[in-house]
Amino acid sequence: MRLLQTMRAAGAGLLAATGGIHLDLYLTGYRHIPTIGWLFLLQIIAAFALAIAVPLVRSPLTDAAGAGFGLSTLGGYLLSLWVGLFGFQEVRTTAGLVAGLIEVALFLILGLAALASLPEGSAVAQRLARLRPEKSAARRPGVANLALGGAAVVALVVLAVSVGTASSGSSSTSTTATGGSGGGSVVKIIIKNFKFTPANPDVQPGERIAVTNEDSVTHTLTAGPSPKDKGVFTTGDVGPGQTKTVSAPAKAGMYPFYCTIHTFMTGILIVGK
Repeated sequence: MRLLQTMRAAGAGLLAATGGIHLDLYLTGYRHIPTIGWLFLLQIIAAFALAIAVPLVRSPLTDAAGAGFGLSTLGGYLLSLWVGLFGFQEVRTTAGLVAGLIEVALFLILGLAALASLPEGSAVAQRLARLRPEKSAARRPGVANLALGGAAVVALVVLAVSVGTASSGSSSTSTTATGGSGGGSVVKIIIKNFKFTPANPDVQPGERIAVTNEDSVTHTLTAGPSPKDKGVFTTGDVGPGQTKTVSAPAKAGMYPFYCTIHTFMTGILIVGK
């Protein structure tokens, strides 16, 4: 019984920790992301609500809900790394890695707590008992426990591989020029709160454009997304606090641009004669 209480207390602490990490991300910029922003808010509320419910309610259902929350949150993070979610492409960050590790531990600890707290006479407990070896059953871990541990190990390996192969936003400040060498005056574009400011800058042909990222995540300023604009100009990845420079096209016209990581961020470069 004491072990079960300890597991629930640890699970509640992990729920509060992952809620705190997501709250910090929400306040430092993620709240401005369409769809992802309010989903982050719901995730934060659910994390803290479960952190309170798990040690107070002391039920297999709340334990299972906490474990499921950890697994689903981890799944959302991995999807945002692999293919993106709702136009949002995550990059490798320390906060993301720490949150992922917490979520794997959360899934394992509260999953084990849920199994341990099942009433002996319940239908689920009876089904799990049939899976347990007859000989020395009391001394051997149940198949369900082994399966849960195996799932946690798989999740940890997938997390490590995903984070290891994801792009990082921690590169050093540099200057990238595409679309011409440029010279003379510099037009400044600020990226803040997942927006380009100004979103429709007026520039001269070949004029330099300095793009500064004041968000806590990596962005780009890239011509497009139409295929005909591909390769006209791009900053490449602009990490938090970085400034990179591109040159405006030599031909006058209107050139749409966007962030290739967060495709909802758009603008139009107006190149005059």
